[in-house]
Amino acid sequence: MGSPSHQHQHQHQHQHQHQDLASALTPSVATHSFKLLLSSACLLAGVTHLAFGVLFYQALVTPMMWVNVGSVLTYVLAAALIRRDIIGPAMFLMIAEVAAHAILAVVTVGWESGFHYYLLVTIPVYLANQLHKWPFKITFASVMAISYLLLDWYWRKAPPQFLMPPDTLAYLHRFNLATTIALLSGLTVLYVHLITQAEERLHELATTDSLTGLMNRRSILAALEREQAVRERKPHPTAVLLIDIDHFKNLNDTHGHNMGDWALQAVADVLKTGVRDMDFVARWGGEEFLIILPFADVGVAQSIAERLRQSIADLRIPARNTDITLTATLGLSALSANEVADQAIQRADTALYRGKNAGRNQVVLAPSDQAQTSLMKAPPG
Repeated sequence: MGSPSHQHQHQHQHQHQHQDLASALTPSVATHSFKLLLSSACLLAGVTHLAFGVLFYQALVTPMMWVNVGSVLTYVLAAALIRRDIIGPAMFLMIAEVAAHAILAVVTVGWESGFHYYLLVTIPVYLANQLHKWPFKITFASVMAISYLLLDWYWRKAPPQFLMPPDTLAYLHRFNLATTIALLSGLTVLYVHLITQAEERLHELATTDSLTGLMNRRSILAALEREQAVRERKPHPTAVLLIDIDHFKNLNDTHGHNMGDWALQAVADVLKTGVRDMDFVARWGGEEFLIILPFADVGVAQSIAERLRQSIADLRIPARNTDITLTATLGLSALSANEVADQAIQRADTALYRGKNAGRNQVVLAPSDQAQTSLMKAPPG
């Protein structure tokens, strides 16, 4: 435990660490979403080209049948590259296949076949990638758009190499148009879904302690603000409980940091299961935990605190030669009317220090709360 000023310094450092974590994770999460998007596009494109291969085989357009066989193999290769996280080459391979296939199909069976529509799919897919900066992406989109307009100008009236029956050509055109709309819609919905999941995951990482699964400092401070707003509308007692594992540094030095992590997880489990559904439990920093107890007067809060203290003392963590036992010291304060939460936390911190100096393994009330009830103290462990 440190002084209040040290706690505030630790708080700011802790917040900056979470901000840095979120900033570092954002590109990787977006890249993962784009990877899933490309994987889905590979599957859809492979199935579509397989269907095209059958169609061209039945229409006796043998060259385009073999082109579609090659396209299917290309998407198999792209999927293999994506699986190995070789995203950039896989993306360009897919774009190259779409462009080459569309142009070959237009040259072979004509503009009215509608294969040129697939060129349009490459633009939003490429714009969604996280591998390149926006100037490069906008340049690519512009080149593709201009190329499409040039193809439309030149090939719309150019005679195809193979004349397909008008009914078949009309069917092919409608199929390609519908497939393009379905691809754009499906990939858009998928990408929005992936980004939404990514945002939820980032929110979880930003508000949850990764080791214990408890709320982190930022999220419990936000919960405190909400609790104070509720207290202003409907006054009710609220208690603050600060918990510190005794001799934790000695545990780390003797048994290693892995054992220290297991101890933190075990204590976190005790705290999660030992409070009420309405209570807020957070890892406050290091081996410290903070609990907010809404609608709990000093007597109720003491009862909960003593139960938690005893449950921690009953823990047995298996080690090489013997089980490790733990104890914790708890500082308790009641949130006064119109009091800033930081003041109650500081008073709980002062009570916690008194408990440390008095032998540890005990629940100690903040001095201003002792008039309401007597100090609860367990034998030192």
